[in-house]
Amino acid sequence: MSPKIKGAGKTASKSKPKNSNRNSRLNSSLNSKKRPFNVTRAFLAVFVLVMLAWLAALMMIKEEPQEKKANLAQNNNTQKIHELLESKKKKSSVLDEQNSSRAISKDNKIANIYEEISDEKLKEFSKKLQEQKEEFIAKTLIEQNISEQNASKEQSTFEKTAEQALKYSYSANSHFKRKSHKAPNGGPKLAIIMDDISTNAQVRELKKLSIKVTPSIFPPEKEHPKTAELAKEFSVYMVHLPLQALNYTNEKANTLHTGDSKEKISQRIKDIKKDFKGVKYINNHTGSDFTSDFKSTLALLAELKNSEIYFIDSLTTNKSTVLDASKKLGLKYAYRDVFLDNEQNVSKILKMINKAVAVAKKDGVAIAICHPYKSTFEALKIAQKDAFNGVEVVYVDKIYEYYK
Repeated sequence: MSPKIKGAGKTASKSKPKNSNRNSRLNSSLNSKKRPFNVTRAFLAVFVLVMLAWLAALMMIKEEPQEKKANLAQNNNTQKIHELLESKKKKSSVLDEQNSSRAISKDNKIANIYEEISDEKLKEFSKKLQEQKEEFIAKTLIEQNISEQNASKEQSTFEKTAEQALKYSYSANSHFKRKSHKAPNGGPKLAIIMDDISTNAQVRELKKLSIKVTPSIFPPEKEHPKTAELAKEFSVYMVHLPLQALNYTNEKANTLHTGDSKEKISQRIKDIKKDFKGVKYINNHTGSDFTSDFKSTLALLAELKNSEIYFIDSLTTNKSTVLDASKKLGLKYAYRDVFLDNEQNVSKILKMINKAVAVAKKDGVAIAICHPYKSTFEALKIAQKDAFNGVEVVYVDKIYEYYK
Protein backbone atom coordinates (compact mmCIF):
# COMPACT_ATOMS: atom_id res chain seq x y z
CA MET A 1 0.00 0.00 0.00
CA SER A 2 1.52 3.21 -1.12
CA PRO A 3 1.68 6.04 1.31
CA LYS A 4 -0.76 9.05 0.94
CA ILE A 5 0.88 12.17 -0.21
CA LYS A 6 -0.37 15.31 1.53
CA GLY A 7 -1.93 17.85 -0.77
CA ALA A 8 -2.40 15.52 -3.62
CA GLY A 9 -6.27 15.81 -3.60
CA LYS A 10 -6.22 19.54 -3.32
CA THR A 11 -3.87 19.80 -6.29
CA ALA A 12 -6.40 17.97 -8.46
CA SER A 13 -9.35 20.10 -7.38
CA LYS A 14 -7.48 23.31 -7.92
CA SER A 15 -6.86 22.69 -11.59
CA LYS A 16 -9.01 25.85 -12.44
CA PRO A 17 -7.67 29.32 -11.85
CA LYS A 18 -8.67 31.15 -8.64
CA ASN A 19 -10.62 33.92 -10.41
CA SER A 20 -12.89 31.57 -12.39
CA ASN A 21 -15.92 32.09 -10.02
CA ARG A 22 -15.61 35.83 -10.31
CA ASN A 23 -15.59 35.63 -14.11
CA SER A 24 -18.60 33.35 -14.22
CA ARG A 25 -20.67 35.79 -12.15
CA LEU A 26 -19.65 38.62 -14.43
CA ASN A 27 -20.61 36.67 -17.54
CA SER A 28 -23.97 35.71 -15.98
CA SER A 29 -24.71 39.38 -15.32
CA LEU A 30 -23.83 40.30 -18.87
CA ASN A 31 -25.93 37.48 -20.25
CA SER A 32 -29.00 38.61 -18.22
CA LYS A 33 -28.80 42.07 -19.79
CA LYS A 34 -28.76 40.53 -23.29
CA ARG A 35 -31.75 38.00 -22.84
CA PRO A 36 -33.56 37.08 -26.11
CA PHE A 37 -37.30 38.37 -26.98
CA ASN A 38 -39.99 36.45 -24.95
CA VAL A 39 -42.80 35.38 -27.54
CA THR A 40 -45.25 34.01 -24.96
CA ARG A 41 -45.42 37.21 -22.99
CA ALA A 42 -45.85 39.24 -26.15
CA PHE A 43 -48.72 37.01 -27.32
CA LEU A 44 -50.45 37.34 -23.98
CA ALA A 45 -50.12 41.11 -24.12
CA VAL A 46 -51.61 41.27 -27.65
CA PHE A 47 -54.46 38.94 -26.62
CA VAL A 48 -55.31 41.13 -23.66
CA LEU A 49 -55.36 44.23 -25.88
CA VAL A 50 -57.62 42.50 -28.45
CA MET A 51 -60.06 41.40 -25.72
CA LEU A 52 -60.20 44.89 -24.30
CA ALA A 53 -60.89 46.33 -27.77
CA TRP A 54 -63.64 43.73 -28.36
CA LEU A 55 -65.31 44.50 -25.02
CA ALA A 56 -65.20 48.22 -25.77
CA ALA A 57 -66.84 47.65 -29.18
CA LEU A 58 -69.50 45.43 -27.62
CA MET A 59 -70.36 48.11 -25.08
CA MET A 60 -70.69 50.67 -27.84
CA ILE A 61 -73.04 48.36 -29.81
CA LYS A 62 -75.26 47.87 -26.76
CA GLU A 63 -75.32 51.52 -25.93
CA GLU A 64 -76.27 52.54 -29.51
CA PRO A 65 -79.76 50.85 -29.52
CA GLN A 66 -80.41 52.19 -26.06
CA GLU A 67 -79.46 55.61 -27.28
CA LYS A 68 -81.74 55.15 -30.29
CA LYS A 69 -84.56 54.03 -28.01
CA ALA A 70 -83.99 57.01 -25.82
CA ASN A 71 -84.07 59.29 -28.87
CA LEU A 72 -87.22 57.56 -30.20
CA ALA A 73 -88.94 57.90 -26.83
CA GLN A 74 -87.96 61.53 -26.74
CA ASN A 75 -89.34 62.02 -30.27
CA ASN A 76 -92.60 60.27 -29.31
CA ASN A 77 -92.96 62.46 -26.26
CA THR A 78 -92.31 65.52 -28.40
CA GLN A 79 -94.96 64.35 -30.91
CA LYS A 80 -97.49 63.70 -28.15
CA ILE A 81 -96.87 67.12 -26.70
CA HIS A 82 -97.33 68.59 -30.18
CA GLU A 83 -100.60 66.66 -30.67
CA LEU A 84 -101.88 67.77 -27.28
CA LEU A 85 -101.09 71.36 -28.17
CA GLU A 86 -102.86 70.99 -31.53
CA SER A 87 -105.88 69.37 -29.83
CA LYS A 88 -105.97 72.19 -27.35
CA LYS A 89 -105.84 74.72 -30.19
CA LYS A 90 -108.70 72.95 -31.99
CA LYS A 91 -110.81 72.82 -28.83
CA SER A 92 -110.06 76.44 -28.27
CA SER A 93 -111.05 77.17 -31.88
CA VAL A 94 -114.33 75.23 -31.48
CA LEU A 95 -115.08 77.12 -28.29
CA ASP A 96 -114.33 80.38 -30.04
CA GLU A 97 -116.69 79.40 -32.89
CA GLN A 98 -119.40 78.40 -30.43
CA ASN A 99 -119.00 81.64 -28.54
CA SER A 100 -119.06 83.50 -31.83
CA SER A 101 -122.20 81.60 -32.89
CA ARG A 102 -123.87 82.45 -29.61
CA ALA A 103 -122.99 86.07 -30.09
CA ILE A 104 -124.42 86.01 -33.61
CA SER A 105 -127.57 84.30 -32.42
CA LYS A 106 -128.39 87.33 -30.30
CA ASP A 107 -128.73 89.35 -33.49
CA ASN A 108 -130.26 86.53 -35.58
CA LYS A 109 -132.71 84.84 -33.23
CA ILE A 110 -135.29 84.07 -35.89
CA ALA A 111 -132.80 82.32 -38.20
CA ASN A 112 -131.23 80.22 -35.45
CA ILE A 113 -134.58 79.27 -33.93
CA TYR A 114 -135.76 78.14 -37.36
CA GLU A 115 -132.65 75.97 -37.81
CA GLU A 116 -133.14 74.31 -34.42
CA ILE A 117 -136.83 73.52 -34.94
CA SER A 118 -137.52 69.80 -35.23
CA ASP A 119 -139.50 68.32 -38.11
CA GLU A 120 -142.45 67.87 -35.82
CA LYS A 121 -142.43 71.53 -34.87
CA LEU A 122 -142.13 72.45 -38.53
CA LYS A 123 -145.26 70.44 -39.22
CA GLU A 124 -147.13 72.11 -36.38
CA PHE A 125 -145.99 75.52 -37.59
CA SER A 126 -147.08 74.67 -41.14
CA LYS A 127 -150.49 73.63 -39.89
CA LYS A 128 -150.89 76.92 -38.06
CA LEU A 129 -149.88 78.80 -41.20
CA GLN A 130 -152.60 77.03 -43.16
CA GLU A 131 -155.21 77.69 -40.48
CA GLN A 132 -154.26 81.36 -40.22
CA LYS A 133 -154.22 82.03 -43.97
CA GLU A 134 -157.88 82.98 -44.36
CA GLU A 135 -157.90 84.80 -41.03
CA PHE A 136 -154.91 86.83 -42.22
CA ILE A 137 -156.68 87.91 -45.41
CA ALA A 138 -159.96 88.72 -43.64
CA LYS A 139 -158.18 90.76 -41.01
CA THR A 140 -156.28 92.66 -43.70
CA LEU A 141 -159.53 93.46 -45.52
CA ILE A 142 -161.28 94.69 -42.38
CA GLU A 143 -158.47 96.70 -40.81
CA GLN A 144 -157.02 98.27 -43.93
CA ASN A 145 -160.17 98.34 -46.09
CA ILE A 146 -158.24 97.32 -49.18
CA SER A 147 -159.68 96.07 -52.44
CA GLU A 148 -160.10 92.44 -53.45
CA GLN A 149 -157.21 92.77 -55.84
CA ASN A 150 -154.86 93.98 -53.12
CA ALA A 151 -156.10 91.23 -50.83
CA SER A 152 -155.22 88.68 -53.49
CA LYS A 153 -151.71 90.14 -53.69
CA GLU A 154 -151.37 89.95 -49.92
CA GLN A 155 -152.47 86.32 -49.98
CA SER A 156 -149.96 85.49 -52.72
CA THR A 157 -147.14 87.09 -50.71
CA PHE A 158 -148.18 85.16 -47.61
CA GLU A 159 -148.26 81.85 -49.50
CA LYS A 160 -144.84 82.40 -51.09
CA THR A 161 -143.32 83.15 -47.69
CA ALA A 162 -144.84 80.01 -46.22
CA GLU A 163 -143.69 77.89 -49.17
CA GLN A 164 -140.10 79.10 -48.81
CA ALA A 165 -140.07 78.28 -45.10
CA LEU A 166 -141.89 74.93 -45.17
CA LYS A 167 -142.59 72.18 -47.66
CA TYR A 168 -145.52 70.66 -45.82
CA SER A 169 -149.20 71.22 -46.54
CA TYR A 170 -151.91 70.04 -44.20
CA SER A 171 -155.30 71.20 -45.37
CA ALA A 172 -155.99 67.48 -45.96
CA ASN A 173 -155.94 66.91 -42.19
CA SER A 174 -159.65 67.57 -41.86
CA HIS A 175 -160.84 65.69 -44.94
CA PHE A 176 -164.00 67.60 -45.72
CA LYS A 177 -166.62 65.83 -47.73
CA ARG A 178 -165.14 65.18 -51.18
CA LYS A 179 -167.94 62.99 -52.47
CA SER A 180 -170.64 63.99 -54.91
CA HIS A 181 -173.89 65.36 -53.54
CA LYS A 182 -175.87 63.49 -56.16
CA ALA A 183 -177.13 60.07 -55.16
CA PRO A 184 -175.40 57.18 -56.96
CA ASN A 185 -177.52 55.33 -59.48
CA GLY A 186 -179.00 52.25 -57.82
CA GLY A 187 -178.33 53.39 -54.24
CA PRO A 188 -175.23 53.45 -51.96
CA LYS A 189 -172.11 51.81 -53.29
CA LEU A 190 -169.12 50.30 -51.48
CA ALA A 191 -165.78 49.42 -53.10
CA ILE A 192 -163.51 46.98 -51.26
CA ILE A 193 -159.82 47.02 -52.26
CA MET A 194 -157.55 44.15 -51.25
CA ASP A 195 -153.93 45.37 -51.10
CA ASP A 196 -150.65 43.40 -51.24
CA ILE A 197 -151.67 40.85 -53.87
CA SER A 198 -148.54 39.05 -55.15
CA THR A 199 -149.21 35.26 -55.38
CA ASN A 200 -151.44 32.80 -57.24
CA ALA A 201 -152.71 31.40 -53.94
CA GLN A 202 -154.06 34.83 -52.96
CA VAL A 203 -155.73 35.18 -56.35
CA ARG A 204 -157.45 31.79 -55.93
CA GLU A 205 -158.80 32.73 -52.50
CA LEU A 206 -159.99 36.09 -53.81
CA LYS A 207 -161.86 34.52 -56.72
CA LYS A 208 -163.73 32.19 -54.34
CA LEU A 209 -165.61 35.20 -52.94
CA SER A 210 -169.05 35.93 -54.35
CA ILE A 211 -168.68 39.71 -53.85
CA LYS A 212 -166.65 42.06 -56.03
CA VAL A 213 -163.30 42.85 -54.44
CA THR A 214 -160.75 44.91 -56.38
CA PRO A 215 -157.21 43.47 -56.14
CA SER A 216 -154.32 45.92 -55.76
CA ILE A 217 -151.27 44.09 -57.10
CA PHE A 218 -147.64 44.74 -56.20
CA PRO A 219 -145.34 45.68 -59.09
CA PRO A 220 -142.85 42.92 -60.02
CA GLU A 221 -139.89 42.52 -57.63
CA LYS A 222 -137.17 39.96 -56.91
CA GLU A 223 -139.32 37.79 -54.63
CA HIS A 224 -142.38 37.95 -56.91
CA PRO A 225 -141.18 38.71 -60.47
CA LYS A 226 -144.42 37.69 -62.27
CA THR A 227 -147.06 39.72 -60.44
CA ALA A 228 -148.08 41.44 -63.68
CA GLU A 229 -149.36 38.05 -64.89
CA LEU A 230 -151.87 38.03 -62.02
CA ALA A 231 -153.64 41.09 -63.43
CA LYS A 232 -154.85 38.97 -66.37
CA GLU A 233 -157.12 37.07 -63.95
CA PHE A 234 -159.26 40.17 -63.29
CA SER A 235 -161.44 42.51 -65.34
CA VAL A 236 -160.67 45.36 -62.94
CA TYR A 237 -157.52 45.67 -60.85
CA MET A 238 -155.16 48.26 -59.34
CA VAL A 239 -151.40 48.56 -58.89
CA HIS A 240 -150.19 48.86 -55.30
CA LEU A 241 -147.36 51.41 -55.62
CA PRO A 242 -144.75 51.40 -52.79
CA LEU A 243 -144.01 54.90 -51.45
CA GLN A 244 -141.64 55.93 -48.67
CA ALA A 245 -142.93 55.53 -45.11
CA LEU A 246 -141.93 57.42 -41.98
CA ASN A 247 -141.20 54.30 -39.91
CA TYR A 248 -141.00 51.07 -41.90
CA THR A 249 -138.07 48.66 -42.08
CA ASN A 250 -139.36 46.16 -44.69
CA GLU A 251 -139.28 48.54 -47.65
CA LYS A 252 -140.15 47.15 -51.08
CA ALA A 253 -137.77 47.32 -54.02
CA ASN A 254 -138.12 50.38 -56.28
CA THR A 255 -139.97 52.34 -53.60
CA LEU A 256 -140.37 56.00 -54.56
CA HIS A 257 -138.82 58.35 -52.01
CA THR A 258 -139.46 61.90 -50.91
CA GLY A 259 -137.35 64.20 -53.04
CA ASP A 260 -137.04 61.82 -56.01
CA SER A 261 -136.61 63.67 -59.28
CA LYS A 262 -139.46 64.08 -61.76
CA GLU A 263 -137.45 61.95 -64.19
CA LYS A 264 -137.21 59.08 -61.71
CA ILE A 265 -140.93 59.26 -60.90
CA SER A 266 -141.78 59.41 -64.60
CA GLN A 267 -139.63 56.35 -65.37
CA ARG A 268 -141.26 54.39 -62.53
CA ILE A 269 -144.73 55.03 -63.92
CA LYS A 270 -143.58 54.14 -67.44
CA ASP A 271 -142.25 50.81 -66.12
CA ILE A 272 -145.58 50.08 -64.43
CA LYS A 273 -147.52 50.88 -67.62
CA LYS A 274 -145.20 48.55 -69.53
CA ASP A 275 -145.74 45.69 -67.06
CA PHE A 276 -149.48 46.24 -66.52
CA LYS A 277 -151.09 46.84 -69.89
CA GLY A 278 -154.10 49.14 -69.64
CA VAL A 279 -153.71 49.91 -65.90
CA LYS A 280 -156.14 52.65 -64.82
CA TYR A 281 -155.93 52.80 -61.02
CA ILE A 282 -153.10 53.04 -58.49
CA ASN A 283 -153.11 53.33 -54.71
CA ASN A 284 -150.18 53.69 -52.34
CA HIS A 285 -148.46 50.97 -50.32
CA THR A 286 -147.20 52.64 -47.11
CA GLY A 287 -146.26 56.23 -48.13
CA SER A 288 -146.79 58.12 -44.87
CA ASP A 289 -143.63 60.15 -45.55
CA PHE A 290 -144.02 60.55 -49.32
CA THR A 291 -147.65 61.68 -49.29
CA SER A 292 -146.88 64.15 -46.48
CA ASP A 293 -144.52 65.96 -48.86
CA PHE A 294 -146.52 68.22 -51.16
CA LYS A 295 -143.81 68.66 -53.80
CA SER A 296 -143.23 64.90 -54.19
CA THR A 297 -146.95 64.12 -54.20
CA LEU A 298 -147.60 66.80 -56.82
CA ALA A 299 -144.88 65.37 -59.08
CA LEU A 300 -146.37 61.86 -58.80
CA LEU A 301 -149.96 62.94 -59.49
CA ALA A 302 -148.85 65.08 -62.42
CA GLU A 303 -147.16 62.06 -64.01
CA LEU A 304 -150.22 59.87 -63.34
CA LYS A 305 -152.44 62.51 -64.92
CA ASN A 306 -150.26 62.52 -68.05
CA SER A 307 -150.50 58.71 -68.11
CA GLU A 308 -154.31 58.75 -67.60
CA ILE A 309 -154.02 56.76 -64.38
CA TYR A 310 -156.25 57.60 -61.40
CA PHE A 311 -154.83 57.70 -57.87
CA ILE A 312 -156.74 56.59 -54.77
CA ASP A 313 -155.25 57.80 -51.48
CA SER A 314 -154.82 54.90 -49.04
CA LEU A 315 -154.58 57.60 -46.35
CA THR A 316 -151.72 55.97 -44.45
CA THR A 317 -151.23 59.30 -42.64
CA ASN A 318 -153.50 62.14 -41.58
CA LYS A 319 -150.81 64.48 -42.92
CA SER A 320 -151.52 63.45 -46.52
CA THR A 321 -151.18 66.21 -49.13
CA VAL A 322 -152.90 64.24 -51.90
CA LEU A 323 -156.02 66.41 -51.54
CA ASP A 324 -154.06 69.64 -52.07
CA ALA A 325 -152.10 68.21 -55.01
CA SER A 326 -155.32 66.87 -56.61
CA LYS A 327 -156.99 70.27 -56.31
CA LYS A 328 -153.98 72.00 -57.84
CA LEU A 329 -154.01 69.64 -60.83
CA GLY A 330 -157.79 69.69 -61.25
CA LEU A 331 -158.16 65.99 -60.34
CA LYS A 332 -160.78 64.12 -58.38
CA TYR A 333 -159.77 63.17 -54.85
CA ALA A 334 -160.78 59.62 -53.96
CA TYR A 335 -159.65 58.17 -50.64
CA ARG A 336 -159.98 55.25 -48.26
CA ASP A 337 -162.72 55.55 -45.61
CA VAL A 338 -162.10 52.43 -43.53
CA PHE A 339 -159.28 49.91 -42.95
CA LEU A 340 -161.03 46.59 -42.35
CA ASP A 341 -158.24 44.47 -40.86
CA ASN A 342 -155.83 46.55 -38.81
CA GLU A 343 -156.61 43.87 -36.22
CA GLN A 344 -156.52 40.36 -37.65
CA ASN A 345 -159.52 39.08 -35.77
CA VAL A 346 -162.62 37.81 -37.60
CA SER A 347 -165.18 39.40 -35.26
CA LYS A 348 -163.38 42.78 -35.31
CA ILE A 349 -163.09 42.69 -39.09
CA LEU A 350 -166.84 42.07 -39.31
CA LYS A 351 -167.43 45.16 -37.15
CA MET A 352 -165.27 47.26 -39.50
CA ILE A 353 -167.22 45.90 -42.48
CA ASN A 354 -170.43 47.11 -40.81
CA LYS A 355 -168.76 50.52 -40.33
CA ALA A 356 -167.86 50.71 -44.03
CA VAL A 357 -171.45 49.85 -44.96
CA ALA A 358 -172.69 52.63 -42.66
CA VAL A 359 -170.35 55.20 -44.28
CA ALA A 360 -171.58 54.16 -47.75
CA LYS A 361 -175.20 54.58 -46.70
CA LYS A 362 -174.47 57.98 -45.15
CA ASP A 363 -172.30 59.46 -47.95
CA GLY A 364 -173.63 57.49 -50.92
CA VAL A 365 -170.25 55.92 -51.61
CA ALA A 366 -167.33 54.55 -49.55
CA ILE A 367 -164.01 52.81 -50.06
CA ALA A 368 -162.66 50.14 -47.69
CA ILE A 369 -159.21 48.58 -47.80
CA CYS A 370 -158.18 45.11 -46.56
CA HIS A 371 -155.33 42.62 -47.01
CA PRO A 372 -155.02 38.93 -47.99
CA TYR A 373 -154.98 37.60 -44.42
CA LYS A 374 -156.66 34.32 -43.54
CA SER A 375 -158.90 36.07 -41.02
CA THR A 376 -159.92 38.64 -43.66
CA PHE A 377 -160.99 35.99 -46.15
CA GLU A 378 -163.00 34.25 -43.42
CA ALA A 379 -164.71 37.49 -42.42
CA LEU A 380 -165.57 38.39 -46.03
CA LYS A 381 -167.09 34.93 -46.60
CA ILE A 382 -169.32 35.43 -43.58
CA ALA A 383 -170.17 39.04 -44.47
CA GLN A 384 -171.12 38.31 -48.08
CA LYS A 385 -174.20 36.46 -46.86
CA ASP A 386 -176.08 39.44 -45.42
CA ALA A 387 -173.72 42.16 -44.07
CA PHE A 388 -173.95 44.20 -47.27
CA ASN A 389 -177.72 44.52 -47.35
CA GLY A 390 -178.70 47.99 -48.53
CA VAL A 391 -175.44 48.72 -50.40
CA GLU A 392 -174.00 47.54 -53.69
CA VAL A 393 -170.47 46.14 -53.54
CA VAL A 394 -168.75 47.25 -56.73
CA TYR A 395 -165.32 47.37 -58.34
CA VAL A 396 -163.43 50.62 -57.86
CA ASP A 397 -164.07 51.83 -61.42
CA LYS A 398 -167.80 52.08 -60.65
CA ILE A 399 -167.28 54.34 -57.65
CA TYR A 400 -164.51 56.74 -58.69
CA GLU A 401 -166.88 58.96 -60.68
CA TYR A 402 -168.75 59.92 -57.49
CA TYR A 403 -165.75 61.72 -56.02
CA LYS A 404 -165.02 65.34 -56.80
